[in-house]
Amino acid sequence: MPHLKLSLLGPFQVTLDESPLTRFRADSARALLAYLAVNAGTPFRREALAGLLWPDQPEPTARQNLRQILYRLRTAIGDQQADPPFLLITLKTVQFNPASDHWLDVAAFTTLLDACQSHPHRRLDACLFCVARLAEAVELYQGDFLAGFTLPDSDLFEQWRVVKQEELHR
Repeated sequence: MPHLKLSLLGPFQVTLDESPLTRFRADSARALLAYLAVNAGTPFRREALAGLLWPDQPEPTARQNLRQILYRLRTAIGDQQADPPFLLITLKTVQFNPASDHWLDVAAFTTLLDACQSHPHRRLDACLFCVARLAEAVELYQGDFLAGFTLPDSDLFEQWRVVKQEELHR
């Protein structure tokens, strides 16, 4: 079973069965994978994703671009061989499958921080469990979210990326 590892804290890095994936061919494919993975389990309408990545293109062109990028992305991440698949794609929606065999540093990071917030303790610095969780979270934080990555043709994606980057940095 393929294991997909996505590291988005710091530079964009993806591995499949511990082998780096570098054949995305387009930044829009990387952007789509990051967006879907961070929002795993949320189905997005195809026209919304097309508008997110190609806002200045006519809708038919943007939707054709999305179809091509989805095909390339599925090929790059080995989606056809994955059971269950990483991407759940219908005629109307696309989503990242939260039940797929994957690991996302952003999800692990936020889970650790949420566990510290919900853990009952009088002082955070005196709680050995939370101190250990925070140390693990610090190790995961290899830099700002999608550091060095931009999609200059899409203000909408850039706004999302910057907001997420600031949220995770805080």
